[in-house]
Amino acid sequence: MRLVIDYQKCRKSGQCSYLHAELITADPDGTPRVIVDTISDNLCEAAEDVVDICPSGAIALVEEGANEKRHTNANAVSSFATRR
Repeated sequence: MRLVIDYQKCRKSGQCSYLHAELITADPDGTPRVIVDTISDNLCEAAEDVVDICPSGAIALVEEGANEKRHTNANAVSSFATRR
């Protein structure tokens, strides 16, 4: 599994890099960067949490393979909805 960030959705709130610095770092402008290529067993819970805490739903946990699956935060508020 690996973490993927959708930069079109990302609001650069910084919650991911602040709460899970073992997985994500932030550039000086606040853009998050995944620092772990593959999620090991000991980081699975943290990876699931980082997906859940993203307020814009920009982070997904992807299971690689023939039938790639994405785990996303279904409760995230879309950026469109917040602009109304």
